[in-house]
Amino acid sequence: METAQLGVFFTPDCNVSIIASEIVGRDSSSMSTAHHDRRQLHHSGSHGFSGEHQPSSHSERFIQRIDDAVRKIDHVITDHIGDNHSALLDTVGSVDDLQGHVTSVQSSVHHLKHAVHDLETLVKAQHDKLHTTIQKHRNVDKCSEILRRVLRYNQLSERILSSPLSANALMAGGRSRAASMDHTIATTAALRSSGELNSEMVTLALAIREIETLVVDLQFEDLTVVRMSLPNIRKIAATMRRDVRANLRNGMQKLSQADVGDALQILFYLGNLTESVQTTVNDVIQEVERKCGAAIAEDVLVNSNNNGYQTSAAAALPNGNGAAEASAQKVDVWKAIQDVFDVIRVHALQVWNLQRVLVKMVDPSLNKNYLDLVIEHDEPSLFATFWEVSCAIVRELFSSTLNYRSSVKIVLIASYPRMREEAQRVLNELFAATARHNHHSDVESFVLDAVAGQAGSRVRKDALQGIAGSEQERNQLLESMAPLYDAFTDRAYRRMANPIHLMFPQSSNFHTSPPGRSDMQTLARTMLSEVDQAGHDPMLIDGALQQIQKAVTLFCGNVKRIMNTGKAAVATTSTYGRTPAQAHNVSLLNVLKQLEDALDDVVSRVTAAVGSSTSNQKQIGAAFSQKELEALLAKEIAPCRDVIQTLEYSVLGYYLQGLCMLMEGIFAKMHDESFADRSVSERAQNSGSKYMIEFNGAFHVLLEEHIRRLPNAPFAAICVSDFVARLISVFIRHASLLRPLQENGKLRLANDMAQLELRLEHILPLKTLGAPYEELRAFRHMMFLDSSAILRDSMIDKIRPTNVWHHLISRAPVELQLPHQMKRWSASKYIDWLDRSAGLEDKSSPLASKPSESPSKSSITKVPLAYPCLKNRKLALSAEKEAWKEIVACLDAYAQRVSAVADAAISPIYETLQESGPILLAGYEVTVSRDA
Repeated sequence: METAQLGVFFTPDCNVSIIASEIVGRDSSSMSTAHHDRRQLHHSGSHGFSGEHQPSSHSERFIQRIDDAVRKIDHVITDHIGDNHSALLDTVGSVDDLQGHVTSVQSSVHHLKHAVHDLETLVKAQHDKLHTTIQKHRNVDKCSEILRRVLRYNQLSERILSSPLSANALMAGGRSRAASMDHTIATTAALRSSGELNSEMVTLALAIREIETLVVDLQFEDLTVVRMSLPNIRKIAATMRRDVRANLRNGMQKLSQADVGDALQILFYLGNLTESVQTTVNDVIQEVERKCGAAIAEDVLVNSNNNGYQTSAAAALPNGNGAAEASAQKVDVWKAIQDVFDVIRVHALQVWNLQRVLVKMVDPSLNKNYLDLVIEHDEPSLFATFWEVSCAIVRELFSSTLNYRSSVKIVLIASYPRMREEAQRVLNELFAATARHNHHSDVESFVLDAVAGQAGSRVRKDALQGIAGSEQERNQLLESMAPLYDAFTDRAYRRMANPIHLMFPQSSNFHTSPPGRSDMQTLARTMLSEVDQAGHDPMLIDGALQQIQKAVTLFCGNVKRIMNTGKAAVATTSTYGRTPAQAHNVSLLNVLKQLEDALDDVVSRVTAAVGSSTSNQKQIGAAFSQKELEALLAKEIAPCRDVIQTLEYSVLGYYLQGLCMLMEGIFAKMHDESFADRSVSERAQNSGSKYMIEFNGAFHVLLEEHIRRLPNAPFAAICVSDFVARLISVFIRHASLLRPLQENGKLRLANDMAQLELRLEHILPLKTLGAPYEELRAFRHMMFLDSSAILRDSMIDKIRPTNVWHHLISRAPVELQLPHQMKRWSASKYIDWLDRSAGLEDKSSPLASKPSESPSKSSITKVPLAYPCLKNRKLALSAEKEAWKEIVACLDAYAQRVSAVADAAISPIYETLQESGPILLAGYEVTVSRDA
């Protein structure tokens, strides 16, 4: 710490006198203060500080520190001399020698300083002289450069001002623009006749560009010789740029690649290539917007319609005619639409031709084509920008037409399909025109690749593609009419919805009568009309089918609203005749059938339209493949069919369920009769079963009043087939539960089966039913077999195991109860449990473990009569297994009863049943797996 404080004295510029004066002055003031404090302490009392050491002053402390420092320095010097004494003696023999040596060094240093100073003086003088000389030469060089620029400027300005084109530009200021242009054209024609126009303009362009590089500062412009001619040259340059841009625009309009190329070359030499090309394309876009807007403006369409009608239609019809006026308006609107697409076609060719010339022209100094000089590599091409902006402009114009007067708007919306055809035609024409040029550019592209290198190849190849060669470019123009597409599809839906609203009024006073045939024909014609308007355009076909799907959904929703449900749909008259509610539902079924037929006509019309368009497709464009058509129909028409069929099966299935319940009630009455052996007199009095007599009478009414009034349709045939199969199944179920069933009873039951078969043949051929009919015949055969021979019979596999078990039990003693007797159920309730829910109670069944996949909850189209076990064989197998559990319970109960009675013997039927369970289930499972 002390060494750091004393370090200030070791510096060369330390002023010890000033430091000492400050310390002495500070010490004097501190001593007076200390003296005053001691006097106060002396008078403070007996316990003061008189006996203690007084504090020292600053000077005393400073002197003490200096003494300590001197002692430390002396100690350090002594140690250093002691350590290096021998080395010092080797260098210097004595102190005098050392002193002399030091003096000699100081003298040498002094002389060296003088020599350095003299050298610095000499160098500075030479440097100043050289600087003056260099500045003189620089001024001379600058003057010579200015003189060279002036001379070159004079040479170029004389060349420019002496040109006849320059004279035209200078004369433009003193005459009208039209006169100037006439003079320019005359001069240009004179030059063109001599073949010097292009070379003259190139020479002027190069001269003007060079003058612009010479005049780079204001000082040069202030020179008199420059100031006198520079305004005229700038005027000439501005006029020339304007004229060249006009030539470029004229060349684009004429689609002349030579004129466009000459103009681009001159603009390149003038240094305005990028600016001029982009400005020209922007001008073309503005012209497209102006012309399209003028062609399709609302006031133009309205005024042209009024004028045309007054001059033509009004002359023929003095009192006016709304149809003629509408026809004239359609013509005017269509002409305006054609004008819009013609504007797009013409200007698209102009921009594409400009871009093609830009690609072909190359700057050798940079190895780049002109297009790469105009746009960057990551920017879209000129035509892509033009096409995107133009399509956006057209989209905005068509969107604004939705706010036009209703008469004009209706015509525009109705013309949408023709507009798409016109757009497709324009796109095909553009592609055909540009693709032809693109084929000829292959050799040119190869040459340009060799000259321009790989940097411009990617942009050039993209730029040389034909217009509308990609799906994206085609869709850009087609999607520009999207606002009208939405309005057109909404119009199509409203046209189809209007007849539906007339069929199903929402008024509270409306009588819910089904639509008539004429109403359905009107709706079908409307659907076909919308499909015909779509033609073979995939987008329009898709839109039309979407609206048809919405219309079908609306129609089916109204049908569902007015159809009869509940007891009104199933209850018959006392004589089994149909009620007005049932007739109403059947009429709705006929209506749904007609709607389904209309959908078939729609599919046929679409398929025919797509087929003809595919065979006649010569230009590129949108067209359906067969797979795409099938996918579209599956997407739009299949849901319509599903909605209709769901409603059909729902109405008819519920209807036939009610009829089934009536017939099942009659079949259940067989349990009220005796099928035991009767005497001859009883057989003579009762020649037939009472329930079968009732069934025959009811079936005649059912056939005439109900079945034959159903529509001749596939869904009706399926439902009626299920209805007949259900009647046969229920009859066999009840017959298997008859007890007692003796020989005479078997004969009567076989006769009843024959009558049942004869009656049901009036509905459909029973052989077409398959398993249910085979089971009926096999059961009739089984009734006459011995109990011991039943399991060995070849036809036993055609009968469901439950019916075999029930029939065997009916042959056993009464102590062996049937399952419904043990459950205290009626025979009808037991049969209903077997056919509806028994299969779902089998926990081992995969169908029961997945309720969402259960047939009982499947579509109504799969189980229209709501008897899943009759339609799904796997579920039927599960029901048989569950029924076997009930049979086993009955067998166990029977065994317990027999064992409780002394000397009672078990019936042989018991053993047969015990043996039949696994055998019949295994055989039925094989049958189910084979059928699956």
